[in-house]
Amino acid sequence: MNTTIAVKPRTLEMLRKIKEELKADTLDETITRLIKEKKKTSNSMFGALKDVKEKFVREKIDRFD
Repeated sequence: MNTTIAVKPRTLEMLRKIKEELKADTLDETITRLIKEKKKTSNSMFGALKDVKEKFVREKIDRFD
């Protein structure tokens, strides 16, 4: 089932340029890929210590139990 959406001419031109950059076959594929890219978890969501490989263990003084 196809659906028509209204976009401004400037938006359509941007989508066409991105379509070429991504080498996508259709505008639908372009939009889908943009959405998937946006929904990916960014590295910034893992904080400053994302690369630390050591297991974190709280000291007894830090515990509430």
